[in-house]
Amino acid sequence: MALAKHWEPHEHEEAIYRRWETAGAFVADATSDREPFTISMPPPNATGTLHLGHSIMLAIEDAMARWKRMAGCEVLWLPGTDHAAIATEAVVIRKLQDEGMADPRGELGREGLVRRIAEFVEESRATIRSQIRAMGSSCDWSRERFTMDQQLNRCVNEVFSRMYRDGLIYRGPRIVNWDPHLQTTVSDDEIYHETRQAKFYTLRYGPFLVGTSRPETKLGDTAVAVHPDDERYKEHVGKTYEVSWPKGPTITVKVVADEEVDPEFGTGCLGVTPAHSMVDFEIAGRHGLAIVQVIGEDGRMTAAAGEHYAGMTVTECRTAFAAELEAAGLLAEVKDYEQAISLCYRSKMPVEPLPKEQWFVDVNKRAVPWKNGLLSLRELMRDAVESGDIEILPEHEQRKYFHWIDNLRDWCISRQIWWGHRIPVWTRNGDDPYVGHTPPDGDGWVQDPDTLDTWFSSALWTWSTLIDPELAQDPSLELPELLAQSPDFQKFHPTAVMETGYDILFFWVARMVLATCYATGEVPFRTVYLHGLVLDRDGDKMSKSKPETSIDPLDTIAEHGTDVLRLSLMLGNAPGKDLKLGKERLIGCRRLINKLWNATKLVLMKVGDERPSGTAPANVTHPMNAWMLTRIDGLVSQVDARFGGWHFGDAAESIRASFWDEFCDQYLEAIKVDELSALDETREVLFHALLTYLKLLHPFMPFVTEHLWAECGAEGMLIRAAWPVSAGRDPKAVAGIDAAVRLISSVNRLRAEQELEPSAKIELTIKARAHAGDLQAASAVIESRVRAASITFVGANDALPEGAAVAVDPEFEAAVALGAADREAMRERLTKQLEKTQKQKAGVDARLANENFVTRAKPVAVERARADAAALATTIAALNERLAAL
Repeated sequence: MALAKHWEPHEHEEAIYRRWETAGAFVADATSDREPFTISMPPPNATGTLHLGHSIMLAIEDAMARWKRMAGCEVLWLPGTDHAAIATEAVVIRKLQDEGMADPRGELGREGLVRRIAEFVEESRATIRSQIRAMGSSCDWSRERFTMDQQLNRCVNEVFSRMYRDGLIYRGPRIVNWDPHLQTTVSDDEIYHETRQAKFYTLRYGPFLVGTSRPETKLGDTAVAVHPDDERYKEHVGKTYEVSWPKGPTITVKVVADEEVDPEFGTGCLGVTPAHSMVDFEIAGRHGLAIVQVIGEDGRMTAAAGEHYAGMTVTECRTAFAAELEAAGLLAEVKDYEQAISLCYRSKMPVEPLPKEQWFVDVNKRAVPWKNGLLSLRELMRDAVESGDIEILPEHEQRKYFHWIDNLRDWCISRQIWWGHRIPVWTRNGDDPYVGHTPPDGDGWVQDPDTLDTWFSSALWTWSTLIDPELAQDPSLELPELLAQSPDFQKFHPTAVMETGYDILFFWVARMVLATCYATGEVPFRTVYLHGLVLDRDGDKMSKSKPETSIDPLDTIAEHGTDVLRLSLMLGNAPGKDLKLGKERLIGCRRLINKLWNATKLVLMKVGDERPSGTAPANVTHPMNAWMLTRIDGLVSQVDARFGGWHFGDAAESIRASFWDEFCDQYLEAIKVDELSALDETREVLFHALLTYLKLLHPFMPFVTEHLWAECGAEGMLIRAAWPVSAGRDPKAVAGIDAAVRLISSVNRLRAEQELEPSAKIELTIKARAHAGDLQAASAVIESRVRAASITFVGANDALPEGAAVAVDPEFEAAVALGAADREAMRERLTKQLEKTQKQKAGVDARLANENFVTRAKPVAVERARADAAALATTIAALNERLAAL
């Protein structure tokens, strides 16, 4: 049955995916003796929908998985979804409010709200699952995980308990990033900064001048800090001053000397607000200062700010307090200032540094056994990469990783929300806290109300997903026993590669290194592959406000099919490189798929119903066939090297170039020559080459290649076919045909430059400096490809025909001349063109000779006429030159 006119993805993609799943093509076998290759899919939000960030991740990871599976590895690509605690709870609460529930927390209580969220998540997960399938993702759905699964919760509680026992988790008062909008803490890495125009105030502060961008916080100052070596203030160190703020409290401040103060910045005096700055909190700790909180969790001023200001928002208080300071003569200076505002990346709202009792991970305590020593978590994270146990791609991201570690502070892991892994700590009056993965026996125990930072559970993703779910239900098994007795963990961990966006290197990747090395004694992965952002064609972030350049992956799949989207995200892509994606790129990828479709139709027509074996023939006689086998053999080696070096975009580009330029433009055109097409070996080479291209292209565009593989009558499914293996053919053996291919391209370029009619026959003279025998053996192909009436080979010392256009190559010269009949036809065409151009020139000259036109027309019209006359004169000269050459 002949192929349809076009590839129609919507008629085939779902059925092909079902065939793969039904055949168990994605399922990994933990008992096999094949080399494991594991990818833990970065879990998208369970309530999310597919965006381009997901799409590029899925395209790259699926290319890895399909390549390794075909190469003989036992591939586990483990899918899953994330509970996305803060975002999901906010979405559900908003949904309930829209449905008429004024206070979901108050009306439903904790258990009721968590149940509603869980129901919503379960319904929503089906959406992202179907969209991951739509991308052609060959992940093992039998092992799908969710970050709130029972066995993952067991692992979370085990790690928390163990870290607590090792003194690496503690509860204490610290300055945290508080989001008044979400009413929870957020980690340092969940904050981004935005520069805004603000004011910088200099206050008269007792005997000092103190600068600040947040005068409202000065209502809670308890000290003034100066540098120990600053001679200006030495006499004040150790003294205490009272400062009466207008309509506010009278504060008592102690002058302390601290190395943290920069004497060159501002006045060299720092007003210390321990409750609202991490730096100030640390200064207060060193000097035993009091902590006065003047901003509350609701983002409003507290009673400690004074009756007049209490209840105001931060912004309202800043304006009011500045006005009172100015009225009291306490405002020395106000100037414009660019301020970096800290915003929560989830809510996009400002965060407040506030003092709170929270749970923290200590990153500096040396308590982790690692390589025959005790390291801190910070040191462990550095060693895992510095020692080469983990490679980060691109390399420059490794430097960012080390910089982040060098500036790492203790990690606040508690959140004041209800959806998520609840902190496994129980308290009872008179008893020590109980920490464990199961509740304590007895009555009166109360569990900590906070939940864990989402990144804490996500940090365990590569190995907690491999724990046997049934074993996880046995509370008597300790974590080392769970690991030792879980077949998937033993077979598939450490994972081979973590592929994700460079924008979450610190959010997630670094924390996986921390938690996994600590909990398992192994690195979580061998390689970190960080892809870049997908931008619009102008290099800007995709935005719905620019619909002409914004691309939605689901719309693209609906319009063009999945393979077009995948290929557009892969071609030329590289680790860490942002990708510009425009509609033109999508159309170009569609053309490549059409080219593959049409080439397959031609091949199947040429090979007939009795299909060759698909293997390369052992011996071939025609040099063109030897050339094609050698070129595709070299391509296989090149693609293996590109894939092995994680350069998937370069691999895709190499395959595209070879398929289009060598197979389609050269070989498929060459086999139209009778002497080549008549050979049985040509059928074998042709079919072998096509099947090899289908294999090489399969990781990038799996649907159309799987369909064409079946249309070719090839054995089994392409997803399970063996990856091509290079036979090690010597490219020097076909250097002569390489020269013939270059000669064909050079002569056709001369034809275009000479503007020869497509039907015009040329007389071609070839002077071979090398490979004369191969060029003569390929003369029939050359004659057909360049539309030559005759080919003459001359010796190295012979002259080429006079007046011929000549192409020069280090290995040949090729002279192009027209035959007598075509030369006469060319002379006639050029003569007509010359006469027409001369008439146009005469008309323009007449206008310019007309005094009325020159004096009355607009200057721009006169200049245009003169430019036209000059251009026509140039054309006439060129036509005369070409006629003379004929």
